[in-house]
Amino acid sequence: MKSLHDEKDLEILRILQENGRASYSEIAKKLGLSEAAVYTRIQKMIKQGLIKKIQAIVDSEKLGFNLTAIVAVKAQPSRYEHVLKELSSIPEIVEIYDVTGDYYCLLKLRVQNREALAKLLDEIGSMEGVVSTDTRIVLRTIKESYMLPL
Repeated sequence: MKSLHDEKDLEILRILQENGRASYSEIAKKLGLSEAAVYTRIQKMIKQGLIKKIQAIVDSEKLGFNLTAIVAVKAQPSRYEHVLKELSSIPEIVEIYDVTGDYYCLLKLRVQNREALAKLLDEIGSMEGVVSTDTRIVLRTIKESYMLPL
């Protein structure tokens, strides 16, 4: 892996991916570095944008978001940027991917139930610039990971 970061930086990233709450002290002990060195390295990676955010990953179903759907969107090319901006403002849309192929973008939605999904699909379908949508309801999540194979 060609990178500006050394093995210690990669090990810090591995630890933080596994446990975002790991303390500087814990990381320092594992790597044989000082807490100050770990702090400095982490701050540098944050400043460089390598670490985007450290946050809790919550269980959506335990919070009542029991339905996940993947929605493919076709849009008018001239309105596409506007469509993306509007879609980005909807909290139930948790991921948006600009893709190649038959569709312009793919959305991952988390909603409470089918009724909430129907309402959201109506909202998306009525956006100026949206030509059509194609929806898939997720039956089971087999793998969902935010960890990179460092």
